[in-house]
Amino acid sequence: MNKILYGVLVFLLIFIIFSSVSAEQIKIKTVDGVKVVINPKSPVPPEGVPTKLILLEDFSIGDGEEEEEIFSEMYSIAVDNEGKIYILDRKESKIKVFNRKGNYVRTIGEQGQGPGEMNRPTGIQINPNNELVVEDNLNKRLVFFTLDGKFLKNVSTVKILSLVNVLIDSQGNIIGREFVFSANKFAWQVKKYDSDLNPLFTISSVDFVNPFGGEINPFRLLVLYELGKEDYIFYSNPEAYEIKILNPEGKLVKKILKEYKPVEITEKDKKELIEKISGISTGIKNRINFPKFYPAYQSFSLDEQGRIFVRTYEKGKKKGEYLFDIFDAEGRYIAKILLKGEPRIWKRKKLYAIEETEDGFHIFRCYSVRWEK
Repeated sequence: MNKILYGVLVFLLIFIIFSSVSAEQIKIKTVDGVKVVINPKSPVPPEGVPTKLILLEDFSIGDGEEEEEIFSEMYSIAVDNEGKIYILDRKESKIKVFNRKGNYVRTIGEQGQGPGEMNRPTGIQINPNNELVVEDNLNKRLVFFTLDGKFLKNVSTVKILSLVNVLIDSQGNIIGREFVFSANKFAWQVKKYDSDLNPLFTISSVDFVNPFGGEINPFRLLVLYELGKEDYIFYSNPEAYEIKILNPEGKLVKKILKEYKPVEITEKDKKELIEKISGISTGIKNRINFPKFYPAYQSFSLDEQGRIFVRTYEKGKKKGEYLFDIFDAEGRYIAKILLKGEPRIWKRKKLYAIEETEDGFHIFRCYSVRWEK
């Protein structure tokens, strides 16, 4: 009898272990020609894949007392092939340039509406022609400079209502988010345009309620997109834990999914989120209706090896710390790490990030990146 009982217990133990391992496997299948990678809640890295991220800080910008390092509103960054860093001060409508060691070089642009001037710009990037491109929304245009600060041209965006979050691919095509409305229907549409801003195709469309009345879910319009290798488009609406990958022609080729536990929005969180929305009127504040849970994640970024770094809403112990889910180039969930701040650019074994201090100010940090097993 004891032998029988022992055999049953061994069988049950093996069954439990096997079931646990099976439940944590990554599933890959093809549905209607689209590769679907389904990841479990916990990382399952392939054997031999480096999963430990080592970051060593090289320098920071924005925490010194020199005038060149002082920013009113650090908002967007770009890095050229020589390692020079371009940091946009949105409130001052200026771009400060630093060399690869973090030393100040020059300032580009100024407040205004004339050639080479900007009005509270919202983004900068370096295009395939090695030109600095500024997203100048209030002036309804894109502003082009040489990397040494010479004004080149303006490209009007006036024919597109509220074009924002612009990305430029290797062919000069433009991806951006456009506000559209007809009758009582309002939507944000992510589209790809040619270099003359003629629409090529729509990537997604998210409808929302009339912004002039009714309740407002501040997360409803959260759409994320990045450009990967060979101009592949990584897109997501993080209401679900899913990242879609489209080829340059707009065809869906892959989906990356992951199981996750939703993070509840606390009353403290709601208060902090309201405080962060600058310039919001009392009437708008009263209409904000937070859902019970956060979206699946906050944002994601890509490194040059094709890894995807997903910033979740799971907090660390220190202010500004969040857990990041890391996927390899195949879309497999390989690691979970804790990072402070928001990674913006991964380039040539460097991480360029913007972090928030305890006082709420933004600081730029450059890290050397190393991966270990």
